[in-house]
Amino acid sequence: MSAVPHRAPAERFALIIDLLRRAVAARNIEGGFARPLIALVWGHLGRLGIRFARLAARIAAGRAAIRRRATPRPASAASARPKSPLRLPQGVGWLRRLGPEVRAGASQLQHLLTDPEMLALIEAAPQMGRILRPLCHMLGVPLPPALVLPPRPAAPASPSRRATVRPTGAAPPALAPGRRRRTSPPLLHPPACGPPPLPA
Repeated sequence: MSAVPHRAPAERFALIIDLLRRAVAARNIEGGFARPLIALVWGHLGRLGIRFARLAARIAAGRAAIRRRATPRPASAASARPKSPLRLPQGVGWLRRLGPEVRAGASQLQHLLTDPEMLALIEAAPQMGRILRPLCHMLGVPLPPALVLPPRPAAPASPSRRATVRPTGAAPPALAPGRRRRTSPPLLHPPACGPPPLPA
């Protein structure tokens, strides 16, 4: 019995992407997916595969860090064209609706995310999360701890106005020039200390 050949994580990921793209291409209008959406998903999966392959190659060459451009990229004719209003669905595991082939790809991805070599790639380049987290969301695959983002810090609360307590006997705060201190009007009659007198 021949042994199963060992495949590197990059090769296994490429096979998963290829399986998903073939499953998407085989469903033109089935399952509620219109043809424009099928083309959008097919292209999106291809871009994820290319990004993963390039990043894995950089890690293998010892250049995992991605340099940011010092100058903004010039706008091309393609970027100047209006974008399509069509967007990918947002629900968790929405791509699994395409059938058993997609579910098989999801199972393979989940198994790949437990491979020590794959976890070493994620450890070497946290940018892997930008590729793997969206794909896991599409396929409904739970994220391994290495891909879980830390919770966002809570927004700082606005400083509340605290009432200042003035010590007993302290002088009241000074007023701005030209302003008068508001005082209570004087009492016309002193308060009665007992019941009112009876009429004669």
